[in-house]
Amino acid sequence: MNKVLKITLILSLIISTTNSKEITIGMSADFSGSISYLGNNMKIGIESYLNNFNKTSKHKINLKSYDDKYDPLIASKNVRKLIEEDKVIALLGNVGTPTTNVVLPILNDRKIALIGPYTGGDLLREKYSNKYIFNYRASYKIESKTIVKNLLDLGIKPQEIAVFSQNDTYGDSGYYGVVEAFREFGYKNINNIPHARYTRGTLNIENGLSRLLDYETEFKAIIMVSVDGSSIKFIEYAKEDYPHLKFFLLSPINLKKVAKSLSKYENDIYATQVVPILNLKNVPLIDEFKKVLKLYNPDIEPNLIAFEGYIIAKLFVKSIEKEGLENIDSKKIVEIFNEIEDLDIGLGFSSGFKNEKHQYSNNVWLTKYKDNSFYEVKWEDIFSKDKWC
Repeated sequence: MNKVLKITLILSLIISTTNSKEITIGMSADFSGSISYLGNNMKIGIESYLNNFNKTSKHKINLKSYDDKYDPLIASKNVRKLIEEDKVIALLGNVGTPTTNVVLPILNDRKIALIGPYTGGDLLREKYSNKYIFNYRASYKIESKTIVKNLLDLGIKPQEIAVFSQNDTYGDSGYYGVVEAFREFGYKNINNIPHARYTRGTLNIENGLSRLLDYETEFKAIIMVSVDGSSIKFIEYAKEDYPHLKFFLLSPINLKKVAKSLSKYENDIYATQVVPILNLKNVPLIDEFKKVLKLYNPDIEPNLIAFEGYIIAKLFVKSIEKEGLENIDSKKIVEIFNEIEDLDIGLGFSSGFKNEKHQYSNNVWLTKYKDNSFYEVKWEDIFSKDKWC
């Protein structure tokens, strides 16, 4: 190699290195506690996308993450550390309603954006007090309203629907969705909606079940705003008293785990999802996700949680890269997201956050897990005796 060529290559490398930029974003989630399945898979999905992006990009985007064990106090400390010590310019994919709600004052004070938190909490969608939250997913209220609306359309009476919820902001968000749906359908006795609760972080479901038994009603459907362990125990116990009851869980649930743990009841267990299930053929992002996940995490089975992590990572990157990553900072990120109007990332629709719209998607899919596979379910098939036999 002659001297001129060698010098040219060295100068090109120096210029390339000088012009490149390391971007750090942060995440606080449960990686070892009661909802660690959510935190770990969200992180896997986010990092899979970022690793693939970094492979060909001059500017690298790195994720710094801390375990909050689904504890709001730890989550608050994590976010302060990410902002003050790690100098992140945005947060991505924080997991949990109570753990995300508690960091809102910090984000508002520091003017740092949080994109795609894994929570459907109502407080995060209040556009006037939470200017720095940009949600991907439909809210828990929308999920629970979707369930109520469709059950009522099927002829199920209001008094035949009950709610079982976690005793925190996550549970409250789902319950208030049920209340709002009943109001919209003209049901006036809101205080009479059968509602039982259990304490977050426990399996103490007995008091809640006992409360429902006090109604002496043959419920046909119960909406569960709960997590895996409490859901499994509740369904197992409830089936002794309500053998024909159908259970409708929200998206944070690990439906595969619940259905496999209660295989004899799998025909009666459903869950709403806010991402399309992975066997659909008309969603380009699904194939992309599967290929990238296999490339960087070959031992991880594709799942809806990791897919949501992948979605929000792509939503983040595609939103900011048009502006030029070399000039990106926390203030610019907020400005960019407030102007996104018609962005298509391969989900089969386009959306954005312009005009103080703090939620990218309102889509909800009903699913069940049977014979080791996920299925999208038509509402009219739920009470068909032979459909899932």
